Amino acid sequence: MSIDDIIKDLITRLNLGVIVENPLRVYGGLLNRLYKVKTTSGVYAIKHLNPNLIVKDNAKDNIILTEKIANTAKEKGVNCIPAIAFNNESLQEINNNYFLIFEWFNGITISNTMITIEHIKKVASMLAQIHNINFEELKNMCNKPNKLFEVNWNYYASRIENTQLKELLVHNKDKLYEIDRKSTQASKDINNEIVVSHRDLDILNILWNKNEEPFAIDWELAGLVNPCEEAIETAWNWSGGHECFDINKFNCFLDTYKSCGGNLKDINKAIYSCFKNNSDWLEYNLKRSCGINCSDNEEMEIGEKEALRVIKKVLKFYEIMDKEF
Repeated sequence: MSIDDIIKDLITRLNLGVIVENPLRVYGGLLNRLYKVKTTSGVYAIKHLNPNLIVKDNAKDNIILTEKIANTAKEKGVNCIPAIAFNNESLQEINNNYFLIFEWFNGITISNTMITIEHIKKVASMLAQIHNINFEELKNMCNKPNKLFEVNWNYYASRIENTQLKELLVHNKDKLYEIDRKSTQASKDINNEIVVSHRDLDILNILWNKNEEPFAIDWELAGLVNPCEEAIETAWNWSGGHECFDINKFNCFLDTYKSCGGNLKDINKAIYSCFKNNSDWLEYNLKRSCGINCSDNEEMEIGEKEALRVIKKVLKFYEIMDKEF
């Protein structure tokens, strides 16, 4: 059964009208697949969740919880876009496929070269706003941070077939081992200071409306995080990252975040603890590049590209942070 047929059945089941144009694949996501669907009742963004991830333990419950977090953030005044709930259920299932459905939002993402100081101030303010929300019982429902472990980079270096990725990993794996060790200790030191947050506010997960107001999307990774760690990671992403890093934008982000009530007291340790999120994402993409837990060639290619990007990002991040802090 094709994805178009599955979406058609989903639209019918949820009484969202009749599809007037074939579902349009919207490219750009790194985990899930998104479709723009026009019906007689409106325009929808339908997210088809990655089948290799949704079957994992507690994955469905986690998606339901992250949508509750997004809805709470919206109720507290954060500009964000939660999924539509049908009969109080945000996660939709049909033929063993799982979906989140959103009202189509006419916003745009911006590139690194388009980021201005005003953009940075708005995102930093939003992050501080999220960190200062009292999520009450939702915090107790979130999974505690994963047991810390260090990745076996040698294993992936021996499995990868992509020549460029293999050479980059082999050449830098000793540095990754070193950062991993420092990150393990730093994460242990700051794990008790945690808040509920989005945890992935990079430039792809902010849509800007015509009035240049930011809206946070893609809440699937929402959960517990050290606030300073997320502030540093988000500041890095909104300061050009490894491609065009701007220290003035980085400092502006952190200054704005702090002035809006953000917590930066763990900054030196948080700089290293940031690596744990990056190492998890890097390992996941190394697995995809090796064909492990991978649906098709498209996903394998995404894994290769992301693994290359993340290794370069990590190396550049610590090169700059070691100089600045």
